[in-house]
Amino acid sequence: MTTSSLASTSLLYVDISNNSLRDASLIFPWLMNSTGSLVTLRMNHNGLTGTIPETFGDKLSSLEVLNLTNNELKGQIPVSLFHICNLTKLDISENRFTGMVPDLSQLSSLEVLRLHNNRLSGSMHEGIGQLSNLRELSLANNLLHGLISEAHFSRLFNLQYLDLSHNAFVFNVSVDWVPPFNLSVVNLASCNLGPNFPRWLQTQMNIWKLDISQTQISSSVPNWFWDRFPTIKSLNLSHNHIEGPILPNLSPEHNHHRVKPLDPISLVFHLISGDPFNFQTIDLSFNLFEGPIPAFLSSASQLFLSSNRFSSATPLLCANSSKSTRFMDLSNNYLRGQLPDCWMDFESLVVLDLSDNQFYGNMPKSLGSLTKIKSIHFGGNNFSGEIPSSLNNCTNLQVFDAARNKLSGTIPTWIGDNISKLLVLSLHSNKFHGNIPISMCNLHELRLLDLSLNILSGSIPKCVSKLSAMATLANSNATIIDDYHYEFFNVYDRTGPIKQRYGIYNDSASLIWKGKMSKYGSTLGLLRSIDFSSNRLTGEIPSEMMNLIGLVSLNLSRNLFSGHIPPTVGQLKSIDFLDLSRNHLSGTIPSQLAQIDRLSVLDLSYNDLSGEIPLGTQLQTRDASAYAGNPKLCGAPLNNTCPIHGHQTSEHDADADADGDDEQFVTEGFYIAMAVGFVMAFWGVCFSLILKKSWRYAYFKLMSDVYDNLYVFVAIKVAKLKRIISQV
Repeated sequence: MTTSSLASTSLLYVDISNNSLRDASLIFPWLMNSTGSLVTLRMNHNGLTGTIPETFGDKLSSLEVLNLTNNELKGQIPVSLFHICNLTKLDISENRFTGMVPDLSQLSSLEVLRLHNNRLSGSMHEGIGQLSNLRELSLANNLLHGLISEAHFSRLFNLQYLDLSHNAFVFNVSVDWVPPFNLSVVNLASCNLGPNFPRWLQTQMNIWKLDISQTQISSSVPNWFWDRFPTIKSLNLSHNHIEGPILPNLSPEHNHHRVKPLDPISLVFHLISGDPFNFQTIDLSFNLFEGPIPAFLSSASQLFLSSNRFSSATPLLCANSSKSTRFMDLSNNYLRGQLPDCWMDFESLVVLDLSDNQFYGNMPKSLGSLTKIKSIHFGGNNFSGEIPSSLNNCTNLQVFDAARNKLSGTIPTWIGDNISKLLVLSLHSNKFHGNIPISMCNLHELRLLDLSLNILSGSIPKCVSKLSAMATLANSNATIIDDYHYEFFNVYDRTGPIKQRYGIYNDSASLIWKGKMSKYGSTLGLLRSIDFSSNRLTGEIPSEMMNLIGLVSLNLSRNLFSGHIPPTVGQLKSIDFLDLSRNHLSGTIPSQLAQIDRLSVLDLSYNDLSGEIPLGTQLQTRDASAYAGNPKLCGAPLNNTCPIHGHQTSEHDADADADGDDEQFVTEGFYIAMAVGFVMAFWGVCFSLILKKSWRYAYFKLMSDVYDNLYVFVAIKVAKLKRIISQV
């Protein structure tokens, strides 16, 4: 079908969204020449390329709804577009538009303006404050900057949705400013609102989503703010310098009595989303909050409080309103004491991160009640004792990180028998002893296994080849994630309540990588790593381990391994880090090792390896320290040169032998051969002179002539010397 066949001067409504249209230079001229009475135009989600013609707004002056979101349109937005007086909804978000946002004051009928996710620059014109019908304003994720004053909002009486996030705006409003609007959604992330907490938020009675993260606030949160919690479903104050406690004496009952009545829109939202006083997401991470974590936060479904100065988690963990909590991140705080045994009510918990705190004592047995848990992070504490056997009930567990503690005992066999879905198991830097359980081979999905820095003994099970995930190459979709979402009422969508995904949780784990502790988040699922270093493991390195072709890192250093390096090591084509140092390995270095082109770190030092280092740039160009402590190794990059005719020389020896290679040739056999040769030559000459008379006369005549010539030569030289002395 051609565009000409669709031409009609009476077109009022065109919806060609969600197709695969590409060339805007064909579609826009057709529309502009075909009709002047178009009211609604939807061309979103097509992948359109090109620019909007300068006269677009002049030709289609009757437009009321224009939706071009999620295309690849570029260039400046034509000024004529902002002269369409009847325009009520303008959505050109998620494109590549550049340039400045012009004066919008002529769009007096505009209700929805979405320009987010473009490349717009410059400051925002104060004329936008004249749009008295505007309900939604979204300019997020552009390159806009400059001051935002009260004039920008002077007549925005109906504004309910404000998103200026991820620009460089600086708010310059008075302390006593009372906005003309009553917002439901406030997203000002990455704007400059500080240093004081914005007081004008106290006038906003219907907020259910508030994001003022990374806004350079450095004061404490005023008491009145916590009264907003009964209406707020999503709160993000992260990445500021907010200090002080969170009202430790505030109880949910006290909070409910002080809340003001909700307006009809907020009431509908709360009825749709369930319990009208249940939070969905609270993110206070990366601040300076201190003191105990109050109990009323326990009703949040997603609770992120990491990187603060909280001192106690008992009020939160032992609250009775925790059944809806799915994500809890309390990592990197000052939480101390024994971990409360209050986990029976956390029936919905999926992710629990208590890492890098000061918890001590045994892990509570009630952790086994977390039957839906997928991720547990206890690393960087002082937990002691054994891993509680009740955790074998957590059959959905995918990540278990209890590294950097004081745990002891043997590694439980039920980890491999009951928790078969494990992707990450990190138990490094503890006091585990005994053998690596054979049941570990049942972890077919395991991608990261770190048992380093313990007291493990015995050999590596040969069934290690059954770790199927490590025997396959990682793909780009291997990130370990879990999403969280909720239902809310979108007051700007006439179809009513809709479901939306609010965010994605990227799981993480810390491991020692190339000599330093590193934390991996979004790339965690791409790793394939085994670390058994710094234990007391013995026996040979099983050749079956070389079948794990997806391995990116293998560290077996600082153990008691013996035998040869498996010649099939060349199968590890993805290996980037290989450390076999400080063992008792012997034999030669397999030549296949030189064929691994991704190998960036190799350490074979302090073993009993021998022979020539195989030729190849992967091995010859490394620092000599990678082979140090192997006195029988030779070849570049070591100073030891390799054997010549059965004898091995070094550069030091070559320098010492510059006058005749004495140490190589002046041996006992050499002296015997020289003596025998002298005797035979002497008697050969003597017998010749005795038996042959003519030879005898010739010999004595030669000796006489030599004597005479030598005498004359010496006499002349002595005479010349005397004359020189006499002249002096």
